[in-house]
Amino acid sequence: MKKIYYMITILTLMTLALTLPLSAMEYQHKLEVKDMQFSWAIEKDLIHVQLSAKTTGWVGIGFDPEKAMQGANIIIGAVKDGTFKIEDHYGDRKRGHSNDEKLGGKNDVINPFGTEKEGITTISFTLPLNTGDKYDKPINPEGTSLVMLAYGAGKDSFRNRHPYRTVWEVNYSTGENKKIK
Repeated sequence: MKKIYYMITILTLMTLALTLPLSAMEYQHKLEVKDMQFSWAIEKDLIHVQLSAKTTGWVGIGFDPEKAMQGANIIIGAVKDGTFKIEDHYGDRKRGHSNDEKLGGKNDVINPFGTEKEGITTISFTLPLNTGDKYDKPINPEGTSLVMLAYGAGKDSFRNRHPYRTVWEVNYSTGENKKIK
């Protein structure tokens, strides 16, 4: 009986140790806009991201959009009944996006995680700065780049339109930012 208790304790501690870096991430920069927060940290050839919004629907970010959604590397996530789903999409048209894998690309999201508490949906993930995927543009950690932030209202379907969307110019290294739309 003591062996089983000991094994359960060790497995529990190992599980907590594996998830700790995700929840304890120290983000270098934060952008707060209308009920939404985008936090990030650059580490070598990776970007660590956390998105939160006052919604029980989905939250999403588009890296380097060209014309509305077109050309953006979009990461979108939702939490339903304690289970999270995070997908890698590509802005394949001005007013829409498709899952990279359905287009023939790959899901480049690393360490996905999501929670929904008290009407706030939060997702976190890591992306390589250069995935090599034809549906993802490299993220330049120096200089400025456009970031599109959006969230859905109340429904976890990624087909549900957003009641809120904004575009900001950000410098991933310094955290400097400026509203574009």
